[in-house]
Amino acid sequence: MFNLLKNLLEKASNDWQGAGAAEQHWQQAGLNEAEFMAVVLMLQLSHADFDSAEAEQQLVQRYLSEEYRLTPEHTKKVFAQAQQMAADSTCLHAYTSKLKSLTEPQRIAVLDQLWKVAYADGNIDPHEDAMLRKVADLLFIRHSDFIQSKLANKPT
Repeated sequence: MFNLLKNLLEKASNDWQGAGAAEQHWQQAGLNEAEFMAVVLMLQLSHADFDSAEAEQQLVQRYLSEEYRLTPEHTKKVFAQAQQMAADSTCLHAYTSKLKSLTEPQRIAVLDQLWKVAYADGNIDPHEDAMLRKVADLLFIRHSDFIQSKLANKPT
């Protein structure tokens, strides 16, 4: 049983590392791995409540074009690739592990952006809140910073 689980995890890891041409979209757009993983997390979050609202999708696309200054073509390709990875994902660790190398302020900035995505549809679903708590834990963000980020990004 243990070997079966180990083999499955190794295969998933090899599939991710051997993504080949798929990696080229975000790399050609000039994003680093941490930036792309943050976008994948945003899209995972948009699906956490089992209803990916148009407002959430538009916010992520706007984030790609404004924050990373991507062309409309690159924005479309990177968004599609991130959306596919988010839809295929089964755990957060594969993506959050790529963000652990960020500085604490950078990790909090990612959490801030995730809160903006969660608030985009005007409602924080319990599944979204739980996912955000899990992400904050995996990124070693203090609970006080988690709450501060939640309150700072809440629409007025």
